[in-house]
Amino acid sequence: MVEAVRCDMNEFNSFNWQMAMAQAQRPLDSWENRSYRMVLTAVRLYEKAQWRGRLARLAAWLGRRPYHLLDLAAVEQHCQIINRYHAGLQTVPLGQIQGSDGRSHDFDAAFHPCRRHSREPWLRVALDWLAGEALPPVGLIRVSGVYFVRNGHHRVSVARSMGQELIEAEVTVWQVAEVTVTSQVTVT
Repeated sequence: MVEAVRCDMNEFNSFNWQMAMAQAQRPLDSWENRSYRMVLTAVRLYEKAQWRGRLARLAAWLGRRPYHLLDLAAVEQHCQIINRYHAGLQTVPLGQIQGSDGRSHDFDAAFHPCRRHSREPWLRVALDWLAGEALPPVGLIRVSGVYFVRNGHHRVSVARSMGQELIEAEVTVWQVAEVTVTSQVTVT
């Protein structure tokens, strides 16, 4: 658990802060200046999300509560799936997305990044969002009112960091015989 809250400054050293700050001093109408400002903003958002995640994981550890996302594989293992169907494009509240299909240890329960390998893809998504580019809908699976991310973990994480409440998603619904989706279903 100490590893989860340890601050490893090496992951922040790959970004050349001095160069970015020098570029940010250029005239405000410079395209390069705007792009460096976006990079700085994205990096700061990532660092903030990562620190919030570390604090949340520490609080969960101290309170002996789980902090990982729910695991869809555990739901499949414990429940009988009656039917699966595509429900189409929907707007989904981010607060209802509580699980993952195969990446439940890469993000915590609030979709803060937990692993170093998430940094670059997270920053790419954040830069696209900051530039105003349209992001594709995420892929979700709904099981008894709880959504699991199949495709778009970084998009969900960035959206939550940006304060969004809703996200566009292609939803597949799994109907199960009986299910109580709780943190007890997670695989550790």
